[in-house]
Amino acid sequence: MGALLGLIGFSLVSSVTPGPNNVLLLASGSTFGFRRTTRHVLGTAVGIGVMALAVGAGLGVIVASVPAVGIAMKLVGSAYLLYLAVAIARSGAFHETAIARPLGVTQAAAFQLVNPKVWIFALGAMSTFRPADLPVALGTVEVAVTMMAVVIPTAALWAAGGGAFAGVLSGGRAARPVSVALAVLVAATVISVWV
Repeated sequence: MGALLGLIGFSLVSSVTPGPNNVLLLASGSTFGFRRTTRHVLGTAVGIGVMALAVGAGLGVIVASVPAVGIAMKLVGSAYLLYLAVAIARSGAFHETAIARPLGVTQAAAFQLVNPKVWIFALGAMSTFRPADLPVALGTVEVAVTMMAVVIPTAALWAAGGGAFAGVLSGGRAARPVSVALAVLVAATVISVWV
């Protein structure tokens, strides 16, 4: 029980702190509202769960042992984040013309493959909290399901926070500064990819 509580705490801290996922969820919530961002929330959780299963199956060892793979993932993730930041900044206000629709489950899940914070999250969870008293496969599933269960409410919190900005972004003088601030936050997450 102590290991499970430790995993829940680790997952909570890892998933609620600012990073690429949470900034994108905040931006999506502010653009499309909470309800339309729920698929992005679910996709984030599914992607993290799949990532954890892949790490538990040995993919983490391959990525860690081939530095070129890690660098390629960082480059792709950084390019995508910078693309989103430019789209937000160019829009003048973060509204639906900046990005046509919110990320769906598959898109949000796929983003986890190039999100270094999620790799660290999955590697840390598997190496530290996978129960030694269970068969490897069952322990891996337990860790992945726990991570997903914690990610859903933390991701929803960020999306709801973005939804609270929706009224500010509907027009007026505050729309431009908030739009630029969100673009800067998205671009700044690239730093976390390389640190």
